[in-house]
Amino acid sequence: MMEKMMQEEPAGERFPHLEYFGQMHGTYLFAQSEDGLYIIDQHAAQERIKYEYFRQKVGEVSDDLQEMLVPIVLDYPNSDALRLKEKADLLQSVGINLEEFGPNSFIVRAHPTWYPQGQEEGIVREMVDMLLTTGEVSVQKFREKSAIMMSCKRSIKANQYLNELQARSLLKDLSECENPFNCPHGRPVLIHFDNYDMERMFKRIQDPH
Repeated sequence: MMEKMMQEEPAGERFPHLEYFGQMHGTYLFAQSEDGLYIIDQHAAQERIKYEYFRQKVGEVSDDLQEMLVPIVLDYPNSDALRLKEKADLLQSVGINLEEFGPNSFIVRAHPTWYPQGQEEGIVREMVDMLLTTGEVSVQKFREKSAIMMSCKRSIKANQYLNELQARSLLKDLSECENPFNCPHGRPVLIHFDNYDMERMFKRIQDPH
């Protein structure tokens, strides 16, 4: 393949200075640098940005919680309620404190202050459901899976058009990531065609035989 998928590299000097110039189908951003053309998957790019943010936040040990005006009440079947009682410490490790509120019900009265406004209840329910689905027993793995889950659900999707300011801001945030080259699932964030690749595709030069 002529195109080069950018593999995992340290951020900083390795990440190219990109000049944004367009978007295709509300899915891919186009940018150029001195060494050629870059095509960026906007969903994968924002997944990486949000993953690194959420990974840091869920890993912080903090009592900085925001009381909710309307607490969240969670109702589960008996078997799920028993599992949640057994694994309540895992949820507590990411800032979710379940209080028993009946035989199979729980109430959550506060959430970490970094939860995006308007998404607090959704995140709480997603974290609890993920714990029930995965049956995770390791705090570290649960935090990692939580960060991946939140970054995927809260990233821009395909067919979502960005204006120039939004696109440039996304590329700037990506350039500041520890690993700007791959999304949390390992897929490439950007593909590079250097000048030689472009000249070959347009048959301006011939492959040596």
